[in-house]
Amino acid sequence: MIKNHHKNIKSQIIDEEKVAVITGTSSGIGFETALAFAREGYYTYATMRNTSKSDNIKEISQEENLKIDVLELDVDKEHSVKTAIKQILDQKQRIDVLVNNAGWGIWGCVEDVSIDEFKAQFETNFFGIIRLIQEVGPTMREKGSGTIVNISSYAGRIGFPVSPAYSSSKFAMEGLSESLRLEMAPFGVNVIIIEPGIVNTNFFKPMKMAKKS
Repeated sequence: MIKNHHKNIKSQIIDEEKVAVITGTSSGIGFETALAFAREGYYTYATMRNTSKSDNIKEISQEENLKIDVLELDVDKEHSVKTAIKQILDQKQRIDVLVNNAGWGIWGCVEDVSIDEFKAQFETNFFGIIRLIQEVGPTMREKGSGTIVNISSYAGRIGFPVSPAYSSSKFAMEGLSESLRLEMAPFGVNVIIIEPGIVNTNFFKPMKMAKKS
Protein backbone atom coordinates (compact mmCIF):
# COMPACT_ATOMS: atom_id res chain seq x y z
CA MET A 1 0.00 0.00 0.00
CA ILE A 2 2.84 2.40 0.86
CA LYS A 3 4.57 1.70 -2.45
CA ASN A 4 1.35 2.31 -4.37
CA HIS A 5 0.81 5.52 -2.40
CA HIS A 6 4.28 6.75 -3.37
CA LYS A 7 3.62 5.87 -7.00
CA ASN A 8 0.39 7.85 -6.94
CA ILE A 9 2.15 10.88 -5.43
CA LYS A 10 4.91 10.68 -8.05
CA SER A 11 2.32 10.38 -10.83
CA GLN A 12 0.45 13.40 -9.46
CA ILE A 13 3.65 15.48 -9.35
CA ILE A 14 4.44 14.59 -12.97
CA ASP A 15 0.88 15.41 -14.03
CA GLU A 16 1.05 18.81 -12.30
CA GLU A 17 4.52 19.72 -13.56
CA LYS A 18 4.09 22.61 -15.95
CA VAL A 19 5.76 22.47 -19.35
CA ALA A 20 7.18 25.40 -21.31
CA VAL A 21 8.30 25.31 -24.94
CA ILE A 22 10.60 28.09 -26.15
CA THR A 23 11.79 28.53 -29.75
CA GLY A 24 15.06 30.11 -30.81
CA THR A 25 16.96 29.40 -27.59
CA SER A 26 20.55 29.17 -28.82
CA SER A 27 21.20 32.77 -27.74
CA GLY A 28 19.70 36.10 -26.70
CA ILE A 29 16.14 36.48 -25.48
CA GLY A 30 15.24 32.85 -26.17
CA PHE A 31 18.26 31.59 -24.23
CA GLU A 32 17.47 33.73 -21.18
CA THR A 33 13.74 32.95 -21.38
CA ALA A 34 14.36 29.21 -21.32
CA LEU A 35 16.56 29.56 -18.25
CA ALA A 36 14.00 31.82 -16.54
CA PHE A 37 11.17 29.31 -16.97
CA ALA A 38 13.34 26.42 -15.80
CA ARG A 39 14.40 28.39 -12.73
CA GLU A 40 10.71 28.91 -11.94
CA GLY A 41 10.21 25.15 -11.88
CA TYR A 42 8.90 24.54 -15.40
CA TYR A 43 10.02 21.50 -17.35
CA THR A 44 11.46 23.49 -20.24
CA TYR A 45 12.01 22.45 -23.82
CA ALA A 46 14.68 24.73 -25.25
CA THR A 47 14.26 24.34 -28.98
CA MET A 48 16.62 25.55 -31.66
CA ARG A 49 17.35 24.95 -35.32
CA ASN A 50 20.96 23.92 -34.73
CA THR A 51 21.47 21.92 -31.54
CA SER A 52 25.26 22.15 -31.92
CA LYS A 53 24.83 25.61 -30.37
CA SER A 54 23.33 24.19 -27.17
CA ASP A 55 26.51 23.75 -25.10
CA ASN A 56 25.98 26.92 -23.02
CA ILE A 57 22.41 26.19 -22.01
CA LYS A 58 23.23 22.54 -21.28
CA GLU A 59 26.16 23.56 -19.08
CA ILE A 60 24.06 26.00 -17.03
CA SER A 61 21.26 23.46 -16.79
CA GLN A 62 23.63 20.89 -15.31
CA GLU A 63 25.25 23.37 -12.93
CA GLU A 64 21.89 24.54 -11.56
CA ASN A 65 20.13 21.17 -11.83
CA LEU A 66 17.44 22.62 -14.09
CA LYS A 67 14.90 20.59 -16.01
CA ILE A 68 15.80 21.62 -19.55
CA ASP A 69 15.60 19.43 -22.63
CA VAL A 70 17.27 20.74 -25.77
CA LEU A 71 15.27 19.80 -28.84
CA GLU A 72 15.86 20.40 -32.54
CA LEU A 73 13.08 22.47 -34.08
CA ASP A 74 13.23 24.55 -37.25
CA VAL A 75 10.17 26.81 -37.40
CA ASP A 76 10.59 27.14 -41.18
CA LYS A 77 9.90 23.43 -41.69
CA GLU A 78 6.48 21.94 -41.02
CA HIS A 79 7.83 18.41 -40.52
CA SER A 80 10.35 19.64 -37.95
CA VAL A 81 7.64 21.46 -35.99
CA LYS A 82 5.25 18.51 -36.07
CA THR A 83 7.96 16.04 -35.03
CA ALA A 84 9.17 18.15 -32.11
CA ILE A 85 5.72 18.94 -30.72
CA LYS A 86 4.63 15.30 -31.04
CA GLN A 87 7.71 14.23 -29.10
CA ILE A 88 6.94 16.73 -26.33
CA LEU A 89 3.29 15.71 -26.08
CA ASP A 90 4.21 12.02 -26.11
CA GLN A 91 6.56 12.65 -23.18
CA LYS A 92 4.54 15.13 -21.12
CA GLN A 93 0.96 15.05 -22.47
CA ARG A 94 0.74 18.83 -22.01
CA ILE A 95 2.19 22.19 -22.97
CA ASP A 96 1.35 25.03 -20.61
CA VAL A 97 3.39 27.84 -22.16
CA LEU A 98 4.55 28.36 -25.73
CA VAL A 99 7.01 31.19 -26.36
CA ASN A 100 7.40 31.97 -30.06
CA ASN A 101 10.77 33.68 -30.05
CA ALA A 102 12.65 32.39 -33.11
CA GLY A 103 13.24 35.15 -35.62
CA TRP A 104 15.78 37.16 -37.58
CA GLY A 105 16.04 40.35 -39.60
CA ILE A 106 17.19 41.65 -42.95
CA TRP A 107 18.40 45.16 -43.73
CA GLY A 108 17.47 47.01 -46.90
CA CYS A 109 15.09 49.59 -48.34
CA VAL A 110 11.81 48.44 -49.86
CA GLU A 111 13.18 48.83 -53.40
CA ASP A 112 16.26 46.76 -52.57
CA VAL A 113 14.73 43.81 -50.72
CA SER A 114 13.69 41.18 -53.24
CA ILE A 115 10.37 39.37 -53.08
CA ASP A 116 12.23 36.17 -52.20
CA GLU A 117 13.95 37.96 -49.32
CA PHE A 118 10.61 39.28 -48.07
CA LYS A 119 9.22 35.74 -48.26
CA ALA A 120 12.18 34.32 -46.34
CA GLN A 121 11.66 36.92 -43.61
CA PHE A 122 7.97 36.07 -43.28
CA GLU A 123 8.69 32.32 -43.44
CA THR A 124 10.39 32.48 -40.06
CA ASN A 125 8.91 35.50 -38.31
CA PHE A 126 5.28 34.94 -39.30
CA PHE A 127 4.53 31.55 -40.81
CA GLY A 128 6.85 29.86 -38.31
CA ILE A 129 4.65 31.13 -35.50
CA ILE A 130 1.51 29.87 -37.23
CA ARG A 131 3.04 26.40 -37.54
CA LEU A 132 3.68 26.27 -33.79
CA ILE A 133 0.26 27.63 -32.86
CA GLN A 134 -1.53 25.15 -35.09
CA GLU A 135 0.28 22.25 -33.39
CA VAL A 136 0.07 23.48 -29.79
CA GLY A 137 -3.23 25.39 -29.79
CA PRO A 138 -5.58 22.37 -29.91
CA THR A 139 -3.91 20.81 -26.85
CA MET A 140 -4.30 24.02 -24.85
CA ARG A 141 -7.94 24.41 -25.88
CA GLU A 142 -8.75 20.85 -24.87
CA LYS A 143 -7.06 21.36 -21.49
CA GLY A 144 -8.84 24.68 -20.99
CA SER A 145 -5.70 26.58 -20.07
CA GLY A 146 -2.37 27.75 -21.43
CA THR A 147 -0.41 30.79 -22.51
CA ILE A 148 1.00 31.65 -25.92
CA VAL A 149 3.66 34.37 -25.88
CA ASN A 150 4.68 35.91 -29.20
CA ILE A 151 7.93 37.86 -29.09
CA SER A 152 7.35 40.81 -31.38
CA SER A 153 9.33 44.04 -31.40
CA TYR A 154 8.96 47.77 -31.04
CA ALA A 155 9.34 47.59 -34.82
CA GLY A 156 5.98 45.83 -34.82
CA ARG A 157 4.36 49.07 -33.72
CA ILE A 158 6.39 51.65 -35.66
CA GLY A 159 8.06 51.13 -39.02
CA PHE A 160 11.69 52.14 -39.38
CA PRO A 161 13.76 52.84 -42.50
CA VAL A 162 15.88 50.04 -43.98
CA SER A 163 13.93 47.38 -42.06
CA PRO A 164 10.64 47.07 -43.99
CA ALA A 165 10.77 43.27 -44.19
CA TYR A 166 11.42 42.84 -40.47
CA SER A 167 8.90 45.49 -39.40
CA SER A 168 6.14 44.20 -41.65
CA SER A 169 6.68 40.63 -40.43
CA LYS A 170 6.26 41.86 -36.85
CA PHE A 171 3.19 43.94 -37.75
CA ALA A 172 1.72 40.77 -39.25
CA MET A 173 2.54 38.83 -36.09
CA GLU A 174 0.71 41.40 -33.98
CA GLY A 175 -2.41 41.26 -36.14
CA LEU A 176 -2.33 37.48 -35.89
CA SER A 177 -1.93 37.68 -32.13
CA GLU A 178 -4.89 40.04 -31.72
CA SER A 179 -7.16 37.69 -33.65
CA LEU A 180 -5.81 34.63 -31.85
CA ARG A 181 -6.37 36.25 -28.45
CA LEU A 182 -10.08 36.68 -29.19
CA GLU A 183 -10.38 33.15 -30.56
CA MET A 184 -8.64 31.49 -27.60
CA ALA A 185 -10.05 33.54 -24.71
CA PRO A 186 -13.29 31.51 -24.43
CA PHE A 187 -11.16 28.39 -23.93
CA GLY A 188 -9.07 29.82 -21.09
CA VAL A 189 -5.95 30.32 -23.21
CA ASN A 190 -4.05 33.61 -22.92
CA VAL A 191 -2.22 35.21 -25.85
CA ILE A 192 0.46 37.76 -25.05
CA ILE A 193 2.61 40.01 -27.24
CA ILE A 194 5.98 41.24 -25.98
CA GLU A 195 7.54 44.18 -27.84
CA PRO A 196 11.22 44.54 -26.86
CA GLY A 197 13.18 47.59 -27.88
CA ILE A 198 16.92 47.37 -28.35
CA VAL A 199 18.26 44.57 -26.16
CA ASN A 200 21.92 43.81 -25.51
CA THR A 201 22.06 40.52 -27.40
CA ASN A 202 23.81 39.28 -30.53
CA PHE A 203 20.59 39.63 -32.57
CA PHE A 204 22.12 42.17 -34.94
CA LYS A 205 25.23 40.09 -35.72
CA PRO A 206 23.50 37.56 -38.01
CA MET A 207 21.21 40.15 -39.62
CA LYS A 208 21.55 40.03 -43.38
CA MET A 209 21.80 42.80 -45.93
CA ALA A 210 19.51 42.61 -48.93
CA LYS A 211 21.50 41.47 -51.96
CA LYS A 212 20.85 44.74 -53.81
CA SER A 213 21.79 46.95 -50.83
